[in-house]
Amino acid sequence: MAPGTIEVTPMIIDGKPAKGSSGKFIDVYNPSTEELVGRVPVATPEEIDAAVKSSHAAFKIWRDMPAAERGALMQKFVNSVRARVEDIGRVLTTEQGKPFPQAKGEINGFCTVVEYYAQEARRIHGMVIQSDIRDKFVYVLRQPMGVIAAIPPWNDPLHLLSRMIGPAFAAGCTVVAKPSSDTPLTAPMVAQIASEVGFPPGVFNVITGGGSSVGEALVRHPLVRKAAITGSVAGGISVMKAAAEGIKRVTLELGGQCPCIVWEDADLEKAAEALTFQAFRSCGQVCNRVNRVYVHEKVYDDLVKMVAEFAKKIVAGDGFKEGVDIGPLINRKQLEWVESQVKDAVAKGAKVMSGGARLGDRGFFFAPTVLADCNHTMEVMREETFGPLLAFMKVGGDLEQAFEYANDTVFGLSAYFFSRDARNCYLAAQRMEAGSVWINDIHGSFVQAPYGGMKMSGIGREQGSLAIDDYLEWKTVYQEMSYDSRGARLCVHK
Repeated sequence: MAPGTIEVTPMIIDGKPAKGSSGKFIDVYNPSTEELVGRVPVATPEEIDAAVKSSHAAFKIWRDMPAAERGALMQKFVNSVRARVEDIGRVLTTEQGKPFPQAKGEINGFCTVVEYYAQEARRIHGMVIQSDIRDKFVYVLRQPMGVIAAIPPWNDPLHLLSRMIGPAFAAGCTVVAKPSSDTPLTAPMVAQIASEVGFPPGVFNVITGGGSSVGEALVRHPLVRKAAITGSVAGGISVMKAAAEGIKRVTLELGGQCPCIVWEDADLEKAAEALTFQAFRSCGQVCNRVNRVYVHEKVYDDLVKMVAEFAKKIVAGDGFKEGVDIGPLINRKQLEWVESQVKDAVAKGAKVMSGGARLGDRGFFFAPTVLADCNHTMEVMREETFGPLLAFMKVGGDLEQAFEYANDTVFGLSAYFFSRDARNCYLAAQRMEAGSVWINDIHGSFVQAPYGGMKMSGIGREQGSLAIDDYLEWKTVYQEMSYDSRGARLCVHK
């Protein structure tokens, strides 16, 4: 299909739409119908350079703007995005596949995060240090570092973008975002809104193109001072290597292979409902979803049966249809990966308790699947699935052994534990190697709480006031406060 037969969503460079000059485009397909629904340009090296230089010039304006004014503009931006939630939500469902109500929920989540940081902008504090010498004043400034490269993923493209731009804007940094090639249509929409409400041109730019070309070139640009990415381990490694060339800071929120332990004294109905929600929401395409469940042998059969029955009631379908619980997987590659994990597990002795196969012959739908009798020889217990597949493994009465199974992974993003015993819950909080641990419930994270991973699940933290630290430089100032012969104060160091 030749360019021009479907509308091209432009990049946003220096606050203005830019349809690109390369003549190359990325096609965007609806994963529910496999139909072509959009197209974005592939940024040229010159356009990448222009976007970064625009953000670098805007940084001097945004940095010097009083925090209260930055926060007010961010709030105005949030209000305008909320007013367009229906339009943005339709585009998000079309490019990503998630049900329309959930797409609107994601946009509201985007607004919640940016709104939180709009309020945090004026709460950035320095400090005064006690001096060892009379008439020497020592204080510490916290200043924004500069241009940020933001690379959000395709599963929650706007919500996870907000975790990058929120603290960056609050700190006084400017951003060049490069959305995923699977979901590149909504980021330019919100960047255009930022321009319309009065953000200085260049504060929020969006360029499009492949990760290994445009994304890495963006990170390598000498005027970029930090890269923030949510994505795969392989993507994180590539960004980290590119950033290392310029000794640049990174925030990496990467993969997860998240475990859950359900002990013999757990509330099984509550655990089953929570597991079903966390394993299958967004078609399992969530980095902190439950992948594998270790269940005490005394309650194993009952819990597996309960979750399998819940899974059978989940309705998969086109995100614009009423009554749909989950949409499709993002593309054929992801569908084939889930299929291969089921095949591998069954070949090694796992039992399919629900689902286990593709749904229909159009779109990338896969039935919510529960596998019983799994073990650590199976891919589903070792590799992140990112699909509607939940694996169960029976364990004996040794809780420490269950912790060892849960921690037997290179990942450490999130972990879950169910027990009525307060001591067991305390041990889980201590023993489980993850950046976040949920005990006796599973829900979304709170914007005011830090979120991130251990081990190969990432570096740094998103959300909360701690996240702003990763967008600030610390500067120590030694100031001479003595008088010269004319009575004037001397400022020796600034």
